[in-house]
Amino acid sequence: MTTLWNFVWKYPKEEATSSDFVDEDVKLLMVPSYRARVFTGGLGRANGPFFRQRKAVSNRGKPTDMLCTTALSCCPRPSARPPLAKSPLLHRPALPLSSPSSSPPGRRNSWGWTWTWRWVSRFLSLYLSLLTSVSVSQAHQYPPSPSFAHACEDVHTYYAQLGTSRGHALQKKLHSLISPHRSLSYKQVWDALKILDAADVDNPEASPGVVEIYTLKIVPKALAGKPEGWNREHLWPRSYGLIDRVALSDLHNLRPSDVNVNSSRGNKYYGECAFTSAKCLRPANKEAAIDTESDSKRWAPPRQVRGDVARALMYMAVCYGSHQPGGGPDLRLSDSPSIEKREMGLLSTLLRWNKLDPPSREEKQRNDQICKFYQHNRNPFVDHPEYADLIWKQK
Repeated sequence: MTTLWNFVWKYPKEEATSSDFVDEDVKLLMVPSYRARVFTGGLGRANGPFFRQRKAVSNRGKPTDMLCTTALSCCPRPSARPPLAKSPLLHRPALPLSSPSSSPPGRRNSWGWTWTWRWVSRFLSLYLSLLTSVSVSQAHQYPPSPSFAHACEDVHTYYAQLGTSRGHALQKKLHSLISPHRSLSYKQVWDALKILDAADVDNPEASPGVVEIYTLKIVPKALAGKPEGWNREHLWPRSYGLIDRVALSDLHNLRPSDVNVNSSRGNKYYGECAFTSAKCLRPANKEAAIDTESDSKRWAPPRQVRGDVARALMYMAVCYGSHQPGGGPDLRLSDSPSIEKREMGLLSTLLRWNKLDPPSREEKQRNDQICKFYQHNRNPFVDHPEYADLIWKQK
């Protein structure tokens, strides 16, 4: 008579061990609170197609914690399992581990489904495909946030709540208006700058290059982040209080800049050299625009964008001037710039640049695009340059 090999699989996760096999003719090992399944189809795993579910019963038909044998008798479950050396099954060859290609049909779960390696691999492939499609869509699309979606597109209603406020009251209202905005990851900023500062403002996606802020040169988009190319310039330097990702990735404060020129600027505050200063460099860097200038502490961008820089810094001082996200320090504009106090400047110079270089078509369009496609907030000093004097000339 062929010897029956019995394999007990304890549902749901517990595997039978060699000490569970106490005799050759044991048909079922009852385990309290678990369902026992017995595979009697020969050598192999317990995931074959032939399972029998049985319960040990007493003479009165009630379930009991017994060991049922082929003699149709039940005996109490041993209080201690036999030593491993006394079990005859321990000397039998180990059950072979079958590979996915040669394994029998999949194990049925409690719902009656049959899982196989083929179906598991298909499920995982579908799951990974969905994850990839979601990540790609998020990388190239910036859906508006529900709480303030596109409210900034209507410039007339966007500033309606300000009334006739001045000074600190106006600054506080502007802060409440522009500070809740959608933030981008620092990686997403690269793609945004290729659109916002494209050389062809009428067809930015097809434009092959971007305009650098300090050289005014057009450089290929493909050179982004390369040593011979351009990088992301923080007009308000990081060392002056930008410690949170939201402030660091704010598009109103970021512009493409030549790598070497950006290094020359460092964290110098904005201002003009004294006309007779022997330490003043004109241009500020050999690769910078001819009308730039710099000394050991100050940096002046090209006249064509001095108003742009001034309005960007004013935006930062209002947006992050109080309750900066991440617990960062409040940003300030001052005529006595200080890294320790997080005060950027020179304030009087920035106010003058704001008047001498009013917003251009390109600057206004950039403001509109940040509002519509990216952060869903605006730089109020591009829409209303007069707000600068109403806030800082009143103090």
